[in-house]
Order: sequence, then structure tokens, then C-alpha cells
Amino acid sequence: MAKTTANATFKVFDNNAVRDAVRKQITKKVKQSYARIESSIRDLVKQEAERQLMSSSVTQSILSGKLRSDFGLSQAVANKAMKEIIDYVSENIEVSFTSRSRSGAMATLSLNLLPMGVKGLTSLPAGEYTSTGKFGGGDVTWLTWLLTRGTQMVIGDFFVFDEPKGQTRGGSVMVRDKKGKGGFRIDPGFSGTEEDNFVTRALSPIIPKIRNTIFKKIQEGLK
Repeated sequence: MAKTTANATFKVFDNNAVRDAVRKQITKKVKQSYARIESSIRDLVKQEAERQLMSSSVTQSILSGKLRSDFGLSQAVANKAMKEIIDYVSENIEVSFTSRSRSGAMATLSLNLLPMGVKGLTSLPAGEYTSTGKFGGGDVTWLTWLLTRGTQMVIGDFFVFDEPKGQTRGGSVMVRDKKGKGGFRIDPGFSGTEEDNFVTRALSPIIPKIRNTIFKKIQEGLK
């Protein structure tokens, strides 16, 4: 009987090499999954930011409540200002997704909700105006006050008249107090600082929702 000899070659793989190869493949699929949903994620971030800002109690007060009266804004000016604010914030949110093939996390998701801080917001044209009238006048940088000055006395020689006689921007007007008896503070329920203001407070809740949505969609893409 003829003798048959079979030669076999076995290659021993290092466990680390196998693990790294698997990790690279998974990371590649994660990156591909995110690429497919990237545009929809950016749309979702924008929609959520707009929704949260619009439902903010501060926004509602600027549009039709105490803040509108305090700042002496007409309805048209208040509407324009909030549109500028919401458009600016929602258009400038930065979303980044970085995949990694080495040790540690396979991917890092970053949401920069206000990349320019409040600087860009306080530069919006609708965030200030010049008050004029029979009681005096001056520059009213109301959005800067709202976003950065907390409850401190904004400027000692300004105060608010409710329903004054004469032409005003709204139902109230902010004017100079020539007798030095008045002052103006933002209502504590609405006030803010550079790190903690109505914009940052409105946007914070969207972070877990966006994160969970992204990871869920990526997991579905890996199946």
C-alpha cells in the first residue's frame, strides 16, 4: 500500500496581533456606520437645539413676558432677536466623531454646543439698541447683560419705566436715572453668566439624547 504523506503548516498568531486586527476591523465598521448617519445626526442636533431654546422660559419671557418689558423691546425686535440667537446657536454647534484603532476607546464623540462661548452671541446686532426718549437715553446691551452679568447691578443709572408716556420700543423703556435713585438687575430666574446662562442650560439636555441616538444607530450598523 502506498504511503501518503500530508504536510501541514501551522502559523501561531500572537494574541495581541489577533486582537489588534479584530479591533481595526470593528473600528472601520464603526467609522463607516457613522459616515452613513452623519448628516442626519447634524440635522438632529440642530432640531433639538432649536426646540430646546424655543421652549426656554427665558425665550418665552423675551418674546412676551417680563424680560421683553424690562429690556424695552417691541414685539418685532424681540422676535428678530430670538431668531438671530436660535439661528446662530443651531448653525454653529460642532459635532465630531473620531474613531481609533489603538487601545482605549474605539471612538470619541464630541459635541461643542457653544464653540465661540457667548462672544458670538453678544455680538449679534439684535442684542443691543440705543434707547431714546423724553427721560434720556443710552446704549442698552441687553443680551450681554442677560448672558454674562448674573444678578449684579448692570449699570447704576438705568432703570425701567412701566407704561411710560411718550414713544417707546415696547410697553416699557429703559432710561437713565438722572437723580441716581434707580438701578437695574436681571431677574434671578432668568439671569446668567458666561458659563451658566439660558443658552447653556437649554442645550445641556440634548447631550444624552444625541449620544444615545448615535450609539444606537452605530450598533445597528454593526449587525
